Amino acid sequence: MSRPIQRVENYTNAFLVTAGVTLFMAFFTLAAIKGIVWVMLSAAFLDGLIRIRAARISAS
Repeated sequence: MSRPIQRVENYTNAFLVTAGVTLFMAFFTLAAIKGIVWVMLSAAFLDGLIRIRAARISAS
């Protein structure tokens, strides 16, 4: 039995908000333990990874 294909709910905004809150908590914890320098370095590293991946995807 095959069911008809139906639209599903869009959870993109919920995912982005949850990811943002999780990153905020992770950076806040890192700042409390190691200091603000480690937060800035970690954020720059993650930003670099995202930009490299986006460049690879757009080049394909």
